[in-house]
Amino acid sequence: MRICSGFYRWSQHYGWDFLTERIDEVAAGLAQAGYAYFEGLLDPLEGEGDWASRWQAALERHGVQLAGAYVHALLHDASVQAQSIETIVARAQLLLPVGAEFVNANPQPIGARKTDEMLETQAQGFALLAAALRREGLRLVVHHHLPELAENGRELRHLLDHTDPEEVGLTVDGDWMFRGGQDASAWIREYASRLEIVELRSSHGGIWDETLGDGEPDCQALAQTLNELNFDGWLMVELAREEGTPHTMNLVEAHAHSLEYVREIFGEHGQVLA
Repeated sequence: MRICSGFYRWSQHYGWDFLTERIDEVAAGLAQAGYAYFEGLLDPLEGEGDWASRWQAALERHGVQLAGAYVHALLHDASVQAQSIETIVARAQLLLPVGAEFVNANPQPIGARKTDEMLETQAQGFALLAAALRREGLRLVVHHHLPELAENGRELRHLLDHTDPEEVGLTVDGDWMFRGGQDASAWIREYASRLEIVELRSSHGGIWDETLGDGEPDCQALAQTLNELNFDGWLMVELAREEGTPHTMNLVEAHAHSLEYVREIFGEHGQVLA
């Protein structure tokens, strides 16, 4: 297994220009915290600026590699689906020289329950996007937040059950699973054949922790499940802050502490961590 840092906490700290105006500071912080891999965002790769080359220069300067990139994928609307796929693929192509391996795509939420027809269109869109990315040498992985977990994971299950496991992988976010009343280990077992990424974040009393640690969800239990399945994908440390999150250390210290915890807990269960 390999460990990477997610982008979200870095974006909270530096603002949403963290991959444009602040990329060198982010890359330096990642290296100082001990991370060899990082997940970026596809969104900045539009408009003015050769951001992909700037990312590559900054990451190489600090010895960090781009693992992949996250994007919201608007694929449930047939009228804009083709354009959405074209845009995502065009941006993703820019990441190949930076070493990216995957695109981590979350279905675009609409603030309401998607109809069955929308879900069918969305699954078709993810299949088309996966094929287009595969031709570029990239793997499509489905991400989720809370909306996709409503009604016992209705939207996420539909997407997974109506796409090819060989084409579309899965990210399981343990924290969102817990907050959505779902058992992350059960999902991991059910969809083990397509599991690519496990995102890790801790809470206490419904409030995000400053660092990854013993809390909710139970990382020990996740580590045991992944060991039993011989998981060999990505572990992603995806820290986040909200009102009530403690603040006792700086950003680099929080990420370094979290990396040490991942290596300790998952290493105890036999995983090879890089």
